[in-house]
Amino acid sequence: MLGLGSRHKLLTMRSSNGPLPALVALLGAFVGGCSAPVVDDAQSATGSTTEAIVLVERSAAEGGVVQTNVSAKFMRLTASADPELAERIVGGSWLELPAVGECAAVGAGLAEETPSLATLGSIELLDVGDLSLRTGLTLLPLATRAFPDVGDLVSGVFYTSRDARSDLPAPARYVLESTGSVSIDKFVVEVDAPAAPEAVRVGETLLADGVTLEDSTATTIHWRASEARKNETDLVYVDLVAASGTSMRCTFNDSGEGLIPASAITNKTFGPSPASISLAVHRIRQGSFVASGIDAADLRFDLSVVGHATVVAASP
Repeated sequence: MLGLGSRHKLLTMRSSNGPLPALVALLGAFVGGCSAPVVDDAQSATGSTTEAIVLVERSAAEGGVVQTNVSAKFMRLTASADPELAERIVGGSWLELPAVGECAAVGAGLAEETPSLATLGSIELLDVGDLSLRTGLTLLPLATRAFPDVGDLVSGVFYTSRDARSDLPAPARYVLESTGSVSIDKFVVEVDAPAAPEAVRVGETLLADGVTLEDSTATTIHWRASEARKNETDLVYVDLVAASGTSMRCTFNDSGEGLIPASAITNKTFGPSPASISLAVHRIRQGSFVASGIDAADLRFDLSVVGHATVVAASP
């Protein structure tokens, strides 16, 4: 499975067979207007590292209902801590993805794979002053919230959007701005958000019209690829989720088409026929940014459209 998070300013794929080639390189347009470069020996000087994780999510459901959520966490970790484990503990931004072209059940076996928390040390969530996200004339100030206690392991504050009903345009250029604090210098970062998935069809049926899937039968999903494939690092993933919460996830390059295999569409997984499920198509873009006092900083956009589908018995 693939974890998207603050991994040395680079998104890397991992599977049970070991590391795969790096997937997302730094994008020139993704880094801009930062206050100062990171000092190379910051870790050795302080005995700790500072990781930033910013997540912008936008979901459009049937009926035109749009929900937006923005979250940001700035974690100070001991030098020996595992950033991936810290991200799982802090929560809200960890994303499991199968390798590109593959599907897998998600959320299964995560607890068994998580190492002992005793090796993690403490996590301090830093205050970075006033934090806001702006695009065009739209300004979205983020609220500061105290992080709930996790066995005295995590302390401090994190940032979230105040109202999920706030809509943010996409594609668009966003500006993430902090006024700074005693912990982190002020910074301004400009990033380009991709478009949400458009013209989504399952087979020949528009997602918005409701989709019928046949048990143990492969199907092709189509969407409008990123404009002129300008950003070949964007990924698309598809979630098929049963009412019980059981879910399958498939990952594709943003080519405009992907095959969901027969093994991912079964009444055994989603329940007796006809089984009603939700079908969500996500486009994600992740890049890294640089700010003084932060050793590794990731920002991810996750834009999705959600419809419904029915899994029925295969035709004779």
